[in-house]
Amino acid sequence: MRDEMNASSHAWLRRSGGVVMAIAASLSGCGSEETPVRGLGSEGFLAVPGANLRYATRGGGPPVIFVHGGPGIGATYFLASPPVPGFPPLGYRWVVYDQRGSGRSTGAEHPDSLNFDRFVRDLEEVRAATGRDRVFLMGHSFGGLVALRYAVAYPSRVAGLILLDPDPASRDLWMRHAGIIEGRTTDEDRAVMASASGAPGWETDPRALEIYSVARMQSYFGNRKAGRALMLGLEHDVYGNYPATATAVRESLGDWDFFGSLDMVAAPTLILTGDRSIFPKEAHERLRDALPSARLVVLPGVGHFPFIEDPGGFARTVNEFLSVATRARQGP
Repeated sequence: MRDEMNASSHAWLRRSGGVVMAIAASLSGCGSEETPVRGLGSEGFLAVPGANLRYATRGGGPPVIFVHGGPGIGATYFLASPPVPGFPPLGYRWVVYDQRGSGRSTGAEHPDSLNFDRFVRDLEEVRAATGRDRVFLMGHSFGGLVALRYAVAYPSRVAGLILLDPDPASRDLWMRHAGIIEGRTTDEDRAVMASASGAPGWETDPRALEIYSVARMQSYFGNRKAGRALMLGLEHDVYGNYPATATAVRESLGDWDFFGSLDMVAAPTLILTGDRSIFPKEAHERLRDALPSARLVVLPGVGHFPFIEDPGGFARTVNEFLSVATRARQGP
């Protein structure tokens, strides 16, 4: 099994007891010949209608399912990030999966299934496979939007929501991020992007696509020094996943606006972002105000990747939320 983790990631694996980085190693490796299953073991593929979802789990206790951003990329960028002191907390079952048509999962070969509603139903398949009636969800970027919509559709299944700089709950607010990103893109970023995209067919060259995408996402960081650690892992993903899935799923969302249905979400919610978010401040404040039980935490100097840019603040905030929400569920 191949391992695409860098040296710092291996150090994290040793210090964290192997909870999250062991998941990263299994997700980044080969294994497309493994037999899909209906339940969740330690790693493998979960069979869902029209796709096999690559997953891995570690630990025991209440499940926490990580829902990655994208769409089209896998969970590697989260798992391959530098060590986070004190994270992940023990006492939970950590579940990481690559969404349909993303990362190492299949499904892009069925274009009709590449839609937002199917992504939400896939998350319910993952939840059911944990064997638990209720789970915690940790969604980042586009994954935050998936987790949020899941909580509207299946409110009784969610023990708590952790939304990491989530996509806004309306297309109007989401569209504003393009101008923010453009204003932060440097000449150096543009030069790298131009070099990577200079050859014919570069969009289908995983290496060129990785270089281009990482350079483009440097403007997503409030802390640009931390941005050097970003690794998307596109070279190890199923060929064609990223461009095909990204286009189809975004189109399927249409002119979305979920604000009117957010009062259905009963679960305690943490919205964790930074004052250098790629999304307008209004998006996170409106989300906090629309949810019945939400707390907004804004980390200074942080952009779109709080777990890379301020690992200490990220760990403290998330661990505290999980601890309080778990105690509340258990009662006195």
